[in-house]
Amino acid sequence: MNILRATVAAAAVTAGTVFGGSALATTNIQLLVNDLAAPNLAAPPATAAFASWCDNQCFPTTFQSARDPATGQPKGTIHVWGKNFQFGSGGSLCFSEFIVFTLEQGEIHVASGDRGTCGAPIDPALKPPLHQDKGALVVIAGGGDGHIVGGTRRYANWTGTFTDRVFVGFGAPTSGVGGIVYYDQLWFGISGK
Repeated sequence: MNILRATVAAAAVTAGTVFGGSALATTNIQLLVNDLAAPNLAAPPATAAFASWCDNQCFPTTFQSARDPATGQPKGTIHVWGKNFQFGSGGSLCFSEFIVFTLEQGEIHVASGDRGTCGAPIDPALKPPLHQDKGALVVIAGGGDGHIVGGTRRYANWTGTFTDRVFVGFGAPTSGVGGIVYYDQLWFGISGK
């Protein structure tokens, strides 16, 4: 009888570890983008969160494919809208953005507050722009933070936060997508439950 109890206890511990670890891992999503910028041609999400955030002041910016940073395998796409662009001295830039992550198990909607996403130019001697043939003239390093404001299917009731960090190649306003030529190491971390 002791062998049976020990076997059942070991199975319970193993199941708890496996399923507990899986549950924990699914609440933290990591995504990576390394691509030339593509325009966001999608219709905005028909949600109260988007309407409130946009307040008839936003516009679509970019659409990108996102990958698993560890494996490089495709994980989904992102559609981005922006508003309240503010430029500071030395070329610094801050704005607000709304992002729809379309993943296999549903969408996650996130929004940064005003000045929730910011960046500033890097000396080209330290980090020269990639894709100069596509019009990139300067690299801006930055990132943003915000909150999960909605979702669909598996993520319909998620709450939590997101963070992103990136190097962006910018050019003239006529190059790329409104001046955004490429994303280099655009990393997203989404923590929700």
